[in-house]
Amino acid sequence: MAEIDPPRIAGAALGAIALAAGGSALHAWLNARKVSRETHPPIGRFVAVEGVRLHYVDIGPTDGDPGDAPVLLFVHGNGACLEDMLVSGLVDACATRYRCIVLDRPGYGHSSRPSGRSYDPRDQAVLLRAFLAEIGVTRPLLVGHSWGSLVSLAMALDHPDAVAGAVLMSGFYYPQERSDVAAMGLPATPVVGPALVWTLGPQTMRRLAPRLYPRLFDPHPIPPRMLENYPFAYGERPEQIRAAAAELAVMQSAAAALMPRYGACAVPLALLHGAEDKVIPGALHTRRLAAEIASARVALLPGLGHMVHYFARDVILAAIDETMARASGAAHDPARGPVQGDAAERGLV
Repeated sequence: MAEIDPPRIAGAALGAIALAAGGSALHAWLNARKVSRETHPPIGRFVAVEGVRLHYVDIGPTDGDPGDAPVLLFVHGNGACLEDMLVSGLVDACATRYRCIVLDRPGYGHSSRPSGRSYDPRDQAVLLRAFLAEIGVTRPLLVGHSWGSLVSLAMALDHPDAVAGAVLMSGFYYPQERSDVAAMGLPATPVVGPALVWTLGPQTMRRLAPRLYPRLFDPHPIPPRMLENYPFAYGERPEQIRAAAAELAVMQSAAAALMPRYGACAVPLALLHGAEDKVIPGALHTRRLAAEIASARVALLPGLGHMVHYFARDVILAAIDETMARASGAAHDPARGPVQGDAAERGLV
């Protein structure tokens, strides 16, 4: 009987593991390249800002010409991309009278996310301001969703001269212990993270998606237009997994750093949140923020979950119109302040 050689067996096992990992990484890279170039190629323009290549679409009544149309800048949430705003129908509703700019935030869709720098909400606000300067847009109204609402609020606090105001939907504004953050943020950890992203990441996201997306839309089913038109394959690419995980990892600390300044927000705000949101509780975030910013208009929307922009376009568009009017001074009414009790809220519904 041949003598067992433990070091040789261990070496062979490690070699096999490394070969399998390398094969998984190569497959992930090839698949991501195919998704980006063939399955879901870019649909907009590109601009380089501070070393980041940002992908965006620019649509509206003036067909991309600044003209006289007021400008909206849409800021999508964690794990999403600009198609989320497009597929929802919200952009089409707004584009009848607004110039709508919708971008992929760094690491999502077709926008790059160079390593070695921070992409917390305040850093992304700086990047958005540079982006607006690069394309020649001044003082748009921000329309943020979920994690994008925190980016939008950071921009309103840090760069109030650069924005007209903000309509924030389903936002996360205060530290909150969440069991999913530690697990979903694991791909952002040093050393282990990159290995997970390029080996197990794509398969894991493929398996999680059937449970994740229904929770976002609950209590409604996922709309057929999203099932038919949204590029779900983006979420299985290693770079987008890394971006989403990194944002989850800094979510708590970013909110904690911004919250002492909320009361000083000087731009017009409208806050909307689904009353049935299972992802980010409106009472813990949007209603609490409204209590700190008395001038904000706020509405908790009954019967809706996290993805309010798919179901409440008329309410959101009314909030955009009202906030834009306040920004221009046409609807300034200092007498309208906080309301008492549980009723929905200040002038939106």
